[in-house]
Amino acid sequence: MKSNQTIIRKIHMEQLHFITKLLDIKDPNIQILDIINKDTHKEIIAKLDYDAPSCPECGNQLKKYDFQKPSKIPYLETTGMPTRILLRKRRFKCYHCSKMMVAETSIVKKNHQIPRIINQKIAQKLIEKISMTDIAQQLSISTSTAIRKLNDFHFKHDFSCLPEIMSWDEYAFTKGKMSFIAQDFNNLNIITVLEGRTQAIIRNHFLRYDRVVRCRVKIITMDMFSPYYDLARQLRFQISRLRLKQSPRLFHSRMLKSFLIAFTLCNILAVL
Repeated sequence: MKSNQTIIRKIHMEQLHFITKLLDIKDPNIQILDIINKDTHKEIIAKLDYDAPSCPECGNQLKKYDFQKPSKIPYLETTGMPTRILLRKRRFKCYHCSKMMVAETSIVKKNHQIPRIINQKIAQKLIEKISMTDIAQQLSISTSTAIRKLNDFHFKHDFSCLPEIMSWDEYAFTKGKMSFIAQDFNNLNIITVLEGRTQAIIRNHFLRYDRVVRCRVKIITMDMFSPYYDLARQLRFQISRLRLKQSPRLFHSRMLKSFLIAFTLCNILAVL
């Protein structure tokens, strides 16, 4: 007759198996060991382990060595709480050539930390009217992660048209480096993403449009970032309206301000 402890252990393992299915973790080599409920999030303790493969260097059989420190993998929310997987990956060692190898899984790319299911969710939200900051907050990732996913898309530029109202903005692509994005003000369709926000980069891009196409643009909205403002003046944009907005982030120690400038273009890029 099985002891109560054995029965409890079996029930616990069955529950963890159901949780694996609920999270849509299809890799059979991932075993969920426990779930820890924190005040702010949930942590899923898991390990990745399988039989040792052959050495990719010398072809000899690898041996199981130890486990890596847990990789902190963000995951989709569960029961309304941010969730992350603490995944310990098996390491293998070749005692013939000293090659070390780490177990791989289908839920996340090699040498990456963001799982495929999160990347799919980012791509899903990018086509919605949601800001990068909101996407990052909803998925418990950094804003730069959402932006990198955006840059994975290859924009097929259509140099035959531009919208009547266009928005210019910038975002932090990497630490200390800002990039430029232009989009249709009305439908939020992205026109271009440029790896830089200097006058030369922006100017050279819009020079690729025919003058007739550029002249279709009537209004450009942008923050009062000096290179944009200087470029607008250099291109003789006619400022029709200047509006100052107060940021709603009242919890900051100082009030943040953003400027919205609407430029009415009599003849966009008239000096070119």
